[in-house]
Amino acid sequence: MTVRVGVVADSHVGEYLPALPEGALEALEGCDLILHAGDLSVPEVLDDLAEVAPVAAVRGDHDRLGGLGLPETLVMTVAGHRIGLVHGRRPRPVDISIVAAHVAAGRRIRYYAGINRWLARKLGDVDCAVYGHWHDPTISKHGGMVCFSPGALCPFGNMEGGMPPRPGLVGVGDRGVYRFRRQLGEAAWLPSVGVIEVGSAGIRPRIVPLTRDGRMP
Repeated sequence: MTVRVGVVADSHVGEYLPALPEGALEALEGCDLILHAGDLSVPEVLDDLAEVAPVAAVRGDHDRLGGLGLPETLVMTVAGHRIGLVHGRRPRPVDISIVAAHVAAGRRIRYYAGINRWLARKLGDVDCAVYGHWHDPTISKHGGMVCFSPGALCPFGNMEGGMPPRPGLVGVGDRGVYRFRRQLGEAAWLPSVGVIEVGSAGIRPRIVPLTRDGRMP
């Protein structure tokens, strides 16, 4: 038996987006379970996703309303495989080092400050680690663990959700993040969700990109 798991991250509804994109819900149809890797921003996102399938979620750094009552990490067994879920934010100096390294290089590089090793430490013995935060659709492996980020439903390029950089020193940070996101490539600028097929054949993740206006292509 194969279980189809939908994966969503960084929807930022009520903060930067008015609602979940229409294409996201369409892409998740037929899923048996949906995972949200944090930065919902408002709890209504869970209600909308629950109309498609049961939902499990963790809190992100933008889920400020008491963390929406969500845990920091979650590990569950799906079709005999252990899947771990975490938002993916680490201490601020670590995050800044990743952005600064990309900006200094002027291109996309492999440096993510050991994100896969951190996932393994944070989630323990899991077969698949699901995370968000970076708005970067990524599939990789760490030993026998699949590491999967579906990208973001709100993939804007700076800290303020697509708004112009703020004035003063904080605007320097905005421009740095904007440049970093540009260096990640076109896929990081499109909204996207993920789907993981879990079963006897193992764990098979894939990224489902949407159009810029949040529709299915």
